[in-house]
Amino acid sequence: MKKVFILTGLLALNLSLFAQADEQPDSLKNVHLEEVVVSATRAGKNTPMAYSNVSHADIKKENAAKNIPAILQNMPSLVSFSEDGTGLGYSSMRIRGTDATRINVTLNGMPLNNPESQEVYWVNLPDLSSSLQSIQVQRGVGTSTNGAAAFGASISMKTVGARSEAYGEASTSIGSYNTFSSTIAAGTGILKNGLSLDARYSRNFGDGYIRNGFVNHRNLYAALSHYTDNQLIRLSYINGEQKTGITWEGISPEDLEKYGRRYNPAGKYLDEADNVHFYDNETDNYYSHIVQLLYTRELNNYLSLNTNLSYNNGFGYYENYRSDPYGDFKRGDKFSKYGLPDQTVDGTTYSRSQLIRQKLMRNDFYVANLSLSYTKNALNWIFGGTYSFYDGDHYGKLPWVKFNQNIPENYEWYRNVGEKGEFNFFTKADYQLNEKLSLYGDVQYRNINYRFSGIDDDMVDITQDFKYNFFNPKAGVFYRIDNRNNLYASVAVGQREPLRTDLKESIKGGGGEERIRPEKMIDYELGYRFLSKNGVNLGVNLYYMDYNNQMVQTGRLNDVGYKLMENVKDSYRRGVELEVSVPFIENKFRLDANAILSQNKIKNYTAYFDLYDSDWNWVGQKTESFETTDISYSPNVVSMASLTYQPLQALYFNLLGKYVGKQYLDNTSNDATSIDGYFVSNFSAGYTFDKTPVGKIALQVFVNNLFNKEYIANGWAATDAFEDGSTINYIGYYPQATRNYMARLTISF
Repeated sequence: MKKVFILTGLLALNLSLFAQADEQPDSLKNVHLEEVVVSATRAGKNTPMAYSNVSHADIKKENAAKNIPAILQNMPSLVSFSEDGTGLGYSSMRIRGTDATRINVTLNGMPLNNPESQEVYWVNLPDLSSSLQSIQVQRGVGTSTNGAAAFGASISMKTVGARSEAYGEASTSIGSYNTFSSTIAAGTGILKNGLSLDARYSRNFGDGYIRNGFVNHRNLYAALSHYTDNQLIRLSYINGEQKTGITWEGISPEDLEKYGRRYNPAGKYLDEADNVHFYDNETDNYYSHIVQLLYTRELNNYLSLNTNLSYNNGFGYYENYRSDPYGDFKRGDKFSKYGLPDQTVDGTTYSRSQLIRQKLMRNDFYVANLSLSYTKNALNWIFGGTYSFYDGDHYGKLPWVKFNQNIPENYEWYRNVGEKGEFNFFTKADYQLNEKLSLYGDVQYRNINYRFSGIDDDMVDITQDFKYNFFNPKAGVFYRIDNRNNLYASVAVGQREPLRTDLKESIKGGGGEERIRPEKMIDYELGYRFLSKNGVNLGVNLYYMDYNNQMVQTGRLNDVGYKLMENVKDSYRRGVELEVSVPFIENKFRLDANAILSQNKIKNYTAYFDLYDSDWNWVGQKTESFETTDISYSPNVVSMASLTYQPLQALYFNLLGKYVGKQYLDNTSNDATSIDGYFVSNFSAGYTFDKTPVGKIALQVFVNNLFNKEYIANGWAATDAFEDGSTINYIGYYPQATRNYMARLTISF
């Protein structure tokens, strides 16, 4: 594997010798080379699928100390939420009801999803948006890409390219809940020898809306680029450091009523006198390093080469105080849970104790990919291939135990290793058959080898091998009715492997690979686009996503906040997506709106509940069957409307409203385990002073949740049953912040 990286790096450096380093690169060529960097992972104007582009200007307008999910909140079918309630801490998103583990994310064409959880934890890359040039969001299976399989959506991000002139920028944001964000950036511009250096540094602080929802984040981005007329070489580095308060537990309905919306039970414990305390280092900590070497070259007028290396290194840990998980907040965990004997202290023998626990992970992720793009006359063809290897250690330590007879310091009670190798290649092409009709084809093959070895946190040996081979074809047509009206249709197959957590649970259940199965989905899309000369845009997209063995959320979480999943044999998502953009009154006003109306169903579903007797002794499981039921976390209605008033080029006002329909927290369509639909509005305004003695000055203000709605955007649920026929629902809610404010000052020169 290391030889692959060395050889690819040498290839890039040797080819660079052909560059004319003493010539100033042409700016139009620069733009084209920058586009080639992400061309293999993006849809073009004639690609027959649903997608949305977010420009650099749009990102800057939305970027006020928020993570990527909050910045993308305007996208069709997208629901964003955060644990801390503000969008600065742990944040995630769902698209068409599909959760983040099924959303493929690439950065400069290189995979960003963690290969084991298959999710991007945006909090680990704080203020990444400040370093982005553009984002494309594809809905459905989308085009073939690198990394984790796209099973509901794809997000392709590109970092900022070098500018033609030297520049500097400083930005500061302050807001509610002691939120503070500061960013400085500078670049040399492209020098006469073709070199450029760009750097950006950010700091984010905040208390969060929820108790213990604080953040303390740092982010560094640096890029050294070299341009010639037909070549780009870029070495970039991203460093993220995050320290975030644990907020994954949510708030029970009882605590919500008793303590209020900002309560968080994380770290709660009782002393000997039954006084309530909260552990002050109940935190999630992560340190990430991403190095990318990007090489792009125009081999001739028709053929371009893009070959890249990427190395992601991460280290992180949770630290939390363990009291009794059943709400006593005093007894603590059993020693047997950690492979320890009972402890005798001062003549008293204890079978359990309050303790501080750390769960740690250390991982290395290596990626090498190559793509060739050929464009001539009516044909646009891309071939790409990727090899990746992931090595991840998982282990746990006990820094402190209250009743400690002879437990070693930082006692390690488990350790396991995951090694995951993947090889994939894809080829895709669109061919302009005539002036009106173009054809699209796309084929991807993925080969995955995944191995667990060692002991998990419950002392169970999870050593096992998993192998997967997936073949994912796609085809479509794009028909141009006239200069304004277009139609498209496509069918695509998506397949993906289970997550690490899913596989672990299946091993412990005695089934392993046979108990938890890969997912398959056939995605049918039919769309219409209208583009007028005066800026009126309209889009209608119909989709039907037909699943086999779809993994859906059960509603339960494990003890560190991971979503527990299950296979369902037969399920579907179908709906219509509507988009419209209309300028009016001499283009001073613009209305942007989108809506999704959908059905998300499981056929012939069986729910399993743990069954207890009246003394809380487990006696087995109870089942309940449903002919048809709603898929968890999949609202039937999601809509957005945004009105922008721009009386001057330098001045704008924006009012945005977002509606998200009712969501079930499990797959039983039970109103008792659901969250209500909500409507939330945001207001923003900005003014730019173009010419001042210190450069360009931009002022922005944001009022989030303008009408002060008390709403809940996410939650979890679990149900236990009893022999007498009764049930108990356990629910955790994640309340979002009420009305809050942010102001941002940016100076550019």
